[in-house]
Amino acid sequence: MARDTGPTPQEIENVRIRQEIAARQTEEYAEAERLALEALGPGWTPWMKLVLIDADHRRTGNTEAAATAYKVYHGEKRLSEHAVYLRLMPDGQIMHADSYEPLFGDLLHEAHPTRTMEIQGKQVPCPRYELCWSALERYEPRSAEQLAAARVKRRQRAVEKEIRDNPLFADQIRAEEMQPDEERRSTR
Repeated sequence: MARDTGPTPQEIENVRIRQEIAARQTEEYAEAERLALEALGPGWTPWMKLVLIDADHRRTGNTEAAATAYKVYHGEKRLSEHAVYLRLMPDGQIMHADSYEPLFGDLLHEAHPTRTMEIQGKQVPCPRYELCWSALERYEPRSAEQLAAARVKRRQRAVEKEIRDNPLFADQIRAEEMQPDEERRSTR
């Protein structure tokens, strides 16, 4: 019996999830492009996204950004010498700088209202926000059919490796490859 090469329900669900992620990334990329075009003119490419999130996010689950900035570059290569940081300020003005510190300002050093840590024997407030960086790229997820084809190819490579490692059992390995996954698991 030939193995099914069509997409599995899991692969179809993975495509749905990946499309949601791609849509969010596309929105972020477009926002960075828009800010760069408005503030700096044409020719700037989004590179990174920087966000300040509440330091309690692990406990509360709140990962909403308190402030967001983007790093964009000009030219063919991603070089910091050709990069600028941008931030849409609360008043609607787009600010840009050579580093992110002036764009986030006092938020970077704002003290947490309740948490402290010990430094050199003294209790000092923890920072209120954590700075997180991420790449800012366009993402085009693979289709369910492409995921299924990749799964089949991975399985074929695994069988080929198993045959190379166990040449005396090549016929049995090939015969097992032809069984559906559920049957193969139950015979082991």
